[in-house]
Amino acid sequence: TLTSEGVNFGMLWFDIEQCYGCWGYAADNVAFLQEAVSAAQANDFNFGIYTSYYEWQAVMGSSEAFSNLPLWYADYDGQQNFNDFIPFGGWTSPNIKQYAGDSSLCYLSLDLDWYPN
Repeated sequence: TLTSEGVNFGMLWFDIEQCYGCWGYAADNVAFLQEAVSAAQANDFNFGIYTSYYEWQAVMGSSEAFSNLPLWYADYDGQQNFNDFIPFGGWTSPNIKQYAGDSSLCYLSLDLDWYPN
């Protein structure tokens, strides 16, 4: 396991986004994610879900099975706030927002995130 190999990390995020050939029907995707969540729980990991309103709908349908987990959502509106958040998947509020993608900093390409104090 990661911990037995000395790998340290603060949080594991399950990235729920569309990709060609990765996902099947919503019910199957929910079952797959539940298995991954169960494995993370069994290993005492801190974990949450990274997705967006549209990605969640496309991959997980209307599932609210994971709304008890922290949510890191993406909406590239350039704003460091949650004013744009639209409830989905049973979440009524997020924890982190990715507000810009493909930004450059010191010749690095990166995404920008906001986490309120």
